[in-house]
Amino acid sequence: MANELLQEVSCPNCQNPIDIREHGRYIVCDACSSHFILRGRLCPNCNTYHSSAKPFCGACGTAMERVCLHCNTNNWAGDEYCSRCGKAMDIFELLALQHKDTRREYLARRHRQIRSLRKREDEASRKRMAELEALAAAYQQEQQRLLALRQEEEKQMLNVALGAVSIFIFLVLAYTMITVLAP
Repeated sequence: MANELLQEVSCPNCQNPIDIREHGRYIVCDACSSHFILRGRLCPNCNTYHSSAKPFCGACGTAMERVCLHCNTNNWAGDEYCSRCGKAMDIFELLALQHKDTRREYLARRHRQIRSLRKREDEASRKRMAELEALAAAYQQEQQRLLALRQEEEKQMLNVALGAVSIFIFLVLAYTMITVLAP
């Protein structure tokens, strides 16, 4: 019963329950005829919905991706066919192939998979780093702009103070001259 309930989502337009076993395809609501694509992934173990692709389920830790043995593409663990080459993602084929492989072949394939994963992680890391560097540059530019404004304000205040002191000195001199010259 838990699988039945977790394999349905509500239509975003009319809230009618829709069977989502057609994961990743256009889904049509029977009640209002709305068309949409289900974004994200379901955990093949606990059916927890994840709005973005993740390597492991956040609820139970089950792997959310499987590697196609034919083209080495990462696919959702619940896919029956590879999204790239279309070959069947049969678990029995995977088990049979693992027993056929020599230890060296198995390790070589796993190393390719690890390199592929590291490459994707490195690219994502570089992208995040570029975003952080752009934010830091924007922050520094804003700080420099604020510093320039503060310096300009201080300069104006200094000019006003010097003007006021000059006027005060002029008035003191004028008063002194008037009192000295007056009989």
